[in-house]
Amino acid sequence: MDKRIIAFLVSILLFRVAFAQDESDALRYSYLTPGGTARMQAVGGTGISLGGDAGDITLNPAGIGLFRTSDLSITPGLKAAGTSADYLNTSATDSKIDLHIQQLGLIIASDKKRGSDTRWQNFTFGIGLNRMANFNNNVYFQGINKNSSYSEQYLEQLINDKVTNPNDAAKNYPYGASLAFNTFLIDTLDNASGNMIGYQSYVPVSNGILQQNTVSTKGGLNEFALAFAGNYDNKFYIGLGLGIPSIKFSRVNTYSESITKSNGNNGFQNFSVTNNLSTTGVGINGKIGLIYMVSPLIRVGGAFYSPTSYSMHDNYSTSMITNTGNFQGVQKQSSTDLNSGYPGEYNYSLTTPWRAMGGISFIFGTSPDIKQQHGFLNIDYEFVNYGSARYRFNGSNSTPSDQALANSLDHSISSMYKGASNIRVGGELKFNIFYVRAGFDWMGSPYSDTNIKGQQTRYSAGIGLRSKGIYTDLTYIYANRGDQYYPYVLQDKAVSPADLTYNASNIVFTIGFKL
Repeated sequence: MDKRIIAFLVSILLFRVAFAQDESDALRYSYLTPGGTARMQAVGGTGISLGGDAGDITLNPAGIGLFRTSDLSITPGLKAAGTSADYLNTSATDSKIDLHIQQLGLIIASDKKRGSDTRWQNFTFGIGLNRMANFNNNVYFQGINKNSSYSEQYLEQLINDKVTNPNDAAKNYPYGASLAFNTFLIDTLDNASGNMIGYQSYVPVSNGILQQNTVSTKGGLNEFALAFAGNYDNKFYIGLGLGIPSIKFSRVNTYSESITKSNGNNGFQNFSVTNNLSTTGVGINGKIGLIYMVSPLIRVGGAFYSPTSYSMHDNYSTSMITNTGNFQGVQKQSSTDLNSGYPGEYNYSLTTPWRAMGGISFIFGTSPDIKQQHGFLNIDYEFVNYGSARYRFNGSNSTPSDQALANSLDHSISSMYKGASNIRVGGELKFNIFYVRAGFDWMGSPYSDTNIKGQQTRYSAGIGLRSKGIYTDLTYIYANRGDQYYPYVLQDKAVSPADLTYNASNIVFTIGFKL
């Protein structure tokens, strides 16, 4: 069994908190795209060294130093996401459409006062909102399994905790084994003398069972950002930024198993379990950026983002329905039945990785006056160490087992994920007031396991119009990414993952005003 499954097992066995937090959550809030205006997205999310775009408020705060006039922009977006899945040699697809606000930005620029002998030409302030991740998606897969059942993890939970009292099994695991035990998905196992010797599952795995899993997610990660930049001698630009990202995420995961061979109404027929999770969080990070004009034709730039420290809150519940036919009929139970009617809640901290990036821009045309330039080509590089994300459970309701879970998760994150390189290329051609743009974004796989195809590619193209006092941009982005998803894991046997392929089409439109 590989390190990924072993580490994940630890979190399942500590089920009270692990239901809400695991390694995939840490990756979800670390795996971010540049976002920004339609223009920035059209050129592949590049712009570390270019400057002069409202998206620089979050990408590279030094870039807003190139503004000489104030600017206001808004970018709505429409995303259509689909996922194809291959599980146990069976393929399935699902999709979702989402309308959102991608970017808002206000730039307040000031020129150098006449008669001033300082070489600082101007200072610029920016305030904006940028969507860094979109969680709206649906995943569905199914397959026939003759080797294992989801119900076996409940047996492992009771065995590992050495639960010998059925009353404890019935009430101490409201998000796991207790629901399975009380709905007769699992039951006690007795010897010939009628003495309990363990637990058993009623799922007839050897006959083949149809397993189905639907995962529906909603929400996004939006960053409110402040940026300040200075322009020194029209050659060197430096900027500082403060990011306050907020997370809103919800997931409904419904998993079911049913018989494939009819046994009339004798014994197990089917069961389904639904896990509901709602997560909110707010964080803080700092940014520093630089841009240097090597010549009128070449610009270089760099930016560094500090780790983001989040304060998180989870709200979760689980429900189960089991049909055992003539044995016990249809039984239902929810975790709220065992928790005095309340869902589970937990507060914790999460720190996501630092990010470092650099870029170079080639300007087409020899004039430093942007009005006389004819286009540009950007090349950006970014490095993110996804394995450095860390959990901390230090709230007033934390326990020694919580700290053990945090340590286990952190170790698992370090083993499962690695540092990854992201490469972005994009360019623009100008034809008087009309602009044509295209870009490419390749994000390396965050997984240490090279068998998981976790890299993402994004292709983009767009057009724009500039006139006195107003500009508009329209961009189309197509994204493709591979991943794997384990519906459950077991200690004593391997479980097949679902191989996922995400495809997303995103249309964004920016309208901006020179103030």
